[in-house]
Order: sequence, then structure tokens, then C-alpha cells
Amino acid sequence: MENRIKELRNERGLRQEDLAEIINVSQQTISRLENGENSLPADILVDLSRFFHVSADYILKLSDARMTREYCIEADRNIEKQMDLFRMYERLSRANQHLLRRIMNCMEENELKSE
Repeated sequence: MENRIKELRNERGLRQEDLAEIINVSQQTISRLENGENSLPADILVDLSRFFHVSADYILKLSDARMTREYCIEADRNIEKQMDLFRMYERLSRANQHLLRRIMNCMEENELKSE
């Protein structure tokens, strides 16, 4: 169990403190869970599963299947949306593709300025 939590945290580039804040526990709790010093309470298991988009069985090492069914469905929907945008872009003339890229660059710059 400790390896899966630490593995998932490291994959996201999170410190123990970051993960603790995200799921509303102490850094010491995360450390103890990763080191196998504490048993994993059900509420924390659910929070970790939701945050990392993996099944509780994966975290508990009962399965090697990482993704939950819901996450797979959501990912498929997002991929289909992206493909729809790509298809629309491909149907545009080169001039309009260029114009769209310029517009998107401006929008991105505005987003960065507003942060």
C-alpha cells in the first residue's frame, strides 16, 4: 500500500505536504501511510482514489488495473471532444488555420496575464 501511494504522489510531482493539503490530512499522516505505519482509513482511501483517478483496489494492491471505469469513460469523452476540434480545424483553409492559431495565442497570453 505504501508504495502505491508514494508512487502515485511522485508521478504527479507532489510533495507529501502537497498531497496532505489536497486531501485535507496532515503531512505526518501521508508519511505514515506511505511507510506502512498506519492502516488506511476508508475515507482517505476514497479521497486518494478520486484524486489520482485510480481504483481503490489499485491503491490496496488488490489489482494492477489503475483506471477506474468512470475515469476511462471521462477520458474517452475528452478525447472525442479533442478529435472533434481537430477535425474542424483540419477542414479550415490554411489562412483560417493560421488566423485561428493567432487568436488562440492571444487568448492564451490574456489568460496568463490574468493569473
